[in-house]
Amino acid sequence: MIPILVSFFFFFIPLLFVLIDAVLSDSGNITSEFIIEALLNPLNLHFIRFTLNQAIISAIITVILGLPGAYIFAKYRFTGDRILKTILTIPFVLPPIVVVLGFVLLIGPNGILNSVLMTSFHLENPPIQLYKTFEGIILVHAFYNIPIVLHLVSSAWKQANVDMEEVAITLGSRKFHFFRYVTFPQISSAIFASGILTFLYCFTSFAVVLSLGGIQYKTLEVQIYSLFHYRYDYHQAAALALFQLLITSVLIILYLYFSEPVLKREKFTTFLPSILRRVLQCLVIGGTILMFLYFRVEILLILLLGLIGVSFWKFGRTTPLTIGEIRERSGEKLGELFARNKIYFSMVIIYLLSLTIFLLLPILIIFISAFYDRITNSWNIDAFFHLLGLRSIEKGIIWAPESIPALGAGTTAINLIFNSLAFALITLVLSTFFGVLSIYMIRRSDFLGRHPVMGLLLSWSLVLPLVTSSITIGLGMLRAFGFIRISSQDAWIPIILAHLIAAYPFVSRSVSTAYNKIDFGLIEMGKTLGASRWHIFRNIELPIISSGILAGATFALAISFGEFGATYFIARSEFTTMTIGIYKFLSLRQLQNSSIMASILILVCSIAFLLVQKLGEDEFHF
Repeated sequence: MIPILVSFFFFFIPLLFVLIDAVLSDSGNITSEFIIEALLNPLNLHFIRFTLNQAIISAIITVILGLPGAYIFAKYRFTGDRILKTILTIPFVLPPIVVVLGFVLLIGPNGILNSVLMTSFHLENPPIQLYKTFEGIILVHAFYNIPIVLHLVSSAWKQANVDMEEVAITLGSRKFHFFRYVTFPQISSAIFASGILTFLYCFTSFAVVLSLGGIQYKTLEVQIYSLFHYRYDYHQAAALALFQLLITSVLIILYLYFSEPVLKREKFTTFLPSILRRVLQCLVIGGTILMFLYFRVEILLILLLGLIGVSFWKFGRTTPLTIGEIRERSGEKLGELFARNKIYFSMVIIYLLSLTIFLLLPILIIFISAFYDRITNSWNIDAFFHLLGLRSIEKGIIWAPESIPALGAGTTAINLIFNSLAFALITLVLSTFFGVLSIYMIRRSDFLGRHPVMGLLLSWSLVLPLVTSSITIGLGMLRAFGFIRISSQDAWIPIILAHLIAAYPFVSRSVSTAYNKIDFGLIEMGKTLGASRWHIFRNIELPIISSGILAGATFALAISFGEFGATYFIARSEFTTMTIGIYKFLSLRQLQNSSIMASILILVCSIAFLLVQKLGEDEFHF
């Protein structure tokens, strides 16, 4: 029960303070006044509608753009395909504020693409508008989440039963019927899972909307932040956070269900009484209809309703789709496709080139901007050395960091790097310790095997922090540590805990996947021979799960370096991190300084991700 205890103390207790603010009046009486007021407030309703709309549209566009890529990576083989797929996944592991910076440098008012277009066509105003536009927010969200679709759907497509496909082709099945009755049932769960996960990430988006939305476009995240920090309305902020958490909790259960293998899903649905399954169906579909009627989230919410309806229709009945042993899909070589259908080959190449440019160009622009002075139109590294405090004198180079007003009184860029590194290392140690200990206790007790429903709830408690809004976590931390009156010298503690909440589930899932490789017959043999638990763990389990531990720890390091929302919500100026520094530089249009900071983060996150991939693709989880 260690994972539940860890989640309870580090995650659910701060959420308890959010709940208290939402339902407890200043006089100590339980009331629903704050929740009703928050959900009836016209301004809040506007932001709720916008949040749902942009999340739905972002999810739909992301799935549409990502599906062709998933199909190509699943069906075709070519030189460097695994490398290309890995590179195209890097944008997902970058901090959102870094992604925003890349698009600002590319298509912002003074971005490279807008400058080229204005010069070429003699335009007075930038033709591409990114700031304060709905399209700009959707574009960045799609960029950020396409790798989810590429990985989840391509993996499912690659594992689709080849025998069934060959039987259908032999029987003369038409392409549409073949896809509808053979292929789609095998990949639909992955499509639903990627769509739900994309919706969740967009629904809880903070940095993207904070930077690009302005006053007109605010998500619930930004509104909660505004209510707390600018209007000091803790009760309404907590009520909106509670409403947001309710939606994410329901959707994460759907995501967990669809991301599980078919056999585990069958075991779970068999365990649940049919009446309970029908009650869950009615609650989710009925709740979606009520949200549509109350919040009037335009016609696109009907699409979400249809998605959830189909999802829970499948939830109530599981049809086996396997025939004997499933053979690994080998894939057709692109050269063979060229010989067979040159037009189709050209479409595949154009798509891959377009996707690569779309996902990598904003990142490359950041590196260019870090070392290119647009004022003098020349390459130089003086700004890089100056930001890091390196000064050139007659006798050589000295290190003399200067405080930067944009970052706060007495704060230097080195402070930001040191804070980020310190938080990341502490997060790495704590999340790895708790993650390994949690999964070890679960596996040794066979808890998941004996209690499938409790196992799902346990998975929910581990994954919920991943999709709980960073602002909700920050709000809970501030209220919890405000209650115990933490001193200003210890204000770094809630930041560490917020980072731990974000990283701990990744470590747990990575170690859990590694544990699946263990032949537990060896463990039983060790017990029979009288080996102690420690001896069995050290000599049998640890060597097998070490790659999973290292992968999870590496990812925890990258997650801590890139965390923005909760840190921005609770950090004092002396504990500012690199992501907050990037945002402050970007707000003041100090683009070269923000690019230098972002370049360092890109390198850290990319190296961490590539190391995780090197340890084994199975260790990587969304």
